[in-house]
Amino acid sequence: MTDLVHQDIQSLVKRLANNLLAQGKTLAVAESCTGGWLSKVLTDSAGSSAWFLGGVVSYNNSAKLSCLHVNDSSLSEFGAVSEQVVQEMATGAQRVFGSSFALSITGIAGPSGGSKSKPVGLVWFAVKNLNNPPQALYKVFDGNRDEVRSKAVKMALQLLIDATTN
Repeated sequence: MTDLVHQDIQSLVKRLANNLLAQGKTLAVAESCTGGWLSKVLTDSAGSSAWFLGGVVSYNNSAKLSCLHVNDSSLSEFGAVSEQVVQEMATGAQRVFGSSFALSITGIAGPSGGSKSKPVGLVWFAVKNLNNPPQALYKVFDGNRDEVRSKAVKMALQLLIDATTN
């Protein structure tokens, strides 16, 4: 990760932390394709335990089922990289940690594993706010595995900033 990307991510985390602290809110995450990268950047700053409750890296489907309580039927019917599963991951993370906000990420970082309907670079995100249903969206990022994952982390942070801005 370049210094510029690292500084950009740190700036986003600081904005998110300020939003959550100002509102007395908390955050939990559920990650798949980012492999804990989002949790890592959230905890790089001392004091993040005041607003970040924790995260689950559910890289394998069995972890999505057992840790986040994703429905087996959703995984079977839609696949791990889908709107349905990312929404269930966010709901599961919020339920497990009891957080005000939850964000989930699942995708195909590559270099293999893609298909015509789900290409390498496809990443689904869901943000869950309190008692509202999770809002999901996807993005197809270009670049190598690290670039896709880095872009996914940055987008996740921006989505959380947007969700926590009054």
